[in-house]
Amino acid sequence: MADRIIRRDFLNRTLLGAGAALLRMPAPAFGADTYTGFAGVGDYARSNGDPWPVVAVGHRMRDGAFANLTQQAIDTGEQFDLIVLGAGLTGLGAAYYFRKARGDSGRCLILENHAMFGGHCKQNEFLVNGRRLFGPQASNDFGVPREGSGSQMDDLFRELNIPRAFEWSEPSARLEGLRIPRDNYSHMDGINDTQVDVGYFFRGKWAHNIFANQLEGAPFSDALKRDLIRWRTTTGGSEPVQRHLDSVTYQQYIEGELGLDPEVTKFAEPVIGLICGASPDAVCARAGHNLVRPMNSPPGISFPGGNTTFARHLVKSLIPAAIPGELNFRDVLTRPVDFRALDVKESPARIRLDATVVRLEHSGSGVAAIYESGGKLYRVRAKAAVAASAGWSNRHVLAGLPAEIRSAYDEFVYAPALSVNVALTNWSFLYKLRAPAVRYFDGQFGWSCNIRQTMAAGGRSTRPLDPGEPEVLTFYTGIYDPGHPAKDQGDAGRKKLLSTSYAEYERAIRQQMTTLFADAGFDARHDIAGIVLNRWGHARVIQPPGFYYGRDGKPSPRQAVERGFGKIAIAHSELNGHQNATGALAQGKRAAEQVLAMG
Repeated sequence: MADRIIRRDFLNRTLLGAGAALLRMPAPAFGADTYTGFAGVGDYARSNGDPWPVVAVGHRMRDGAFANLTQQAIDTGEQFDLIVLGAGLTGLGAAYYFRKARGDSGRCLILENHAMFGGHCKQNEFLVNGRRLFGPQASNDFGVPREGSGSQMDDLFRELNIPRAFEWSEPSARLEGLRIPRDNYSHMDGINDTQVDVGYFFRGKWAHNIFANQLEGAPFSDALKRDLIRWRTTTGGSEPVQRHLDSVTYQQYIEGELGLDPEVTKFAEPVIGLICGASPDAVCARAGHNLVRPMNSPPGISFPGGNTTFARHLVKSLIPAAIPGELNFRDVLTRPVDFRALDVKESPARIRLDATVVRLEHSGSGVAAIYESGGKLYRVRAKAAVAASAGWSNRHVLAGLPAEIRSAYDEFVYAPALSVNVALTNWSFLYKLRAPAVRYFDGQFGWSCNIRQTMAAGGRSTRPLDPGEPEVLTFYTGIYDPGHPAKDQGDAGRKKLLSTSYAEYERAIRQQMTTLFADAGFDARHDIAGIVLNRWGHARVIQPPGFYYGRDGKPSPRQAVERGFGKIAIAHSELNGHQNATGALAQGKRAAEQVLAMG
């Protein structure tokens, strides 16, 4: 376990030309690779989670380092119809709907602080033994909209030429019916283990598909089993019920209203900590309860790189030259991005990467955005703007923020999250355990991991799904601290996330995998080809009681933020509570309509 994998093992086990990718990787200010580590290959190799350069500039902005420098900004002389802050799904969606309504008369500039567009919809790429592998950095799991339903997602699938039927890598004959997830959420406790195979690791012993088997094999008392089954099968609720659930914590609901054992709260805690950002004693019951889906819910599916697919299709539609080929599934997913085409003067839609907006203000009859890039400040102007950046950033960036919105934003608190993609040379140990998805307890790192059945992206062939072949094992974990208020949990978790080195996380992951899988033949030195960390300092807006419907007769703070002010519309997925692709795109459309109504 003392052996390091940061460089040597990855390069020894990959067939790549990865040297060029490694040379492009930015070094953290406090030591080469101490924070970032290996970031993968391909288009996303400089943008895994929030890399250190993004974190560093964000902290300077938070600390007011640019406050007295904005007058020194270089005016680019550019004038647009719309400036969008952030190239996540909300920002890309806002630009898409604005351009759809205005056509080429609507010139749009998207300013993005990362080296790659997509926000949380990005992917990690590996090349292991000649096989290209993909894992989601954050957002994954989607539902195929019913054709002709007239929903926003139905229209987008048609307009962006996204298919609704998919092919999957065929399991090899020796898998003998092993049910492998097609996304990274379907095995978690808030969904079900009736349709995928899940191994549960209890203090050195394994049990399988416990909820599908009435908790047989789980080391729980009969009374606790009854309580867990009741928790797991109590779903849904009318609008009045949802309003009530917003007024109490999830712990109060589980233990006080349902009368269940506190161990049920503890069992639910990791998935709540991941999706909601804090423990059940700090999150409203509406948020936690709605994660528990009926047992017969359809299993989730994921694109190869998660919801990266939606971002790439939007960019291809906005800037056709940005991704070579046609607007179809194959070309959009498989062709490399032409970064030179993203910000071309003649293009009616442009994306400017590595551009951190430090101030957005009203100027004359429109707005002016000041952004940092390459150590210099620049000013660009437009008739209107959409602030599709995260709320924690908007508090510092939006000049002249009305007291009502500032007060509303003061109620927003944020939590970190960490996702990790581990490239495996093989997954024979998971096959031996009959556990393509795993939930474990009292570990050194995380609480859940899984491999996926790979989608045959863009019609390209895939090798049979075989335990002897390379695959990606994905970990998702929240970082929270039960027993403390939501803000304190978020602050403490963020400090831990940012102060833990890559090497420390790497060691903990290798040790955790050894604890789980060594008896099944796992050997970290031979079975791990590479590890990519995706750190998100403000990944989740936490939903305490009152987040959805307000408290003490006052409206929810998210409603005040949605109103925007002047020529600035504000939109980000956190305004929906649970952050997901569908909600982000809905926010983008709402913001575009708000701007268009300004005239």
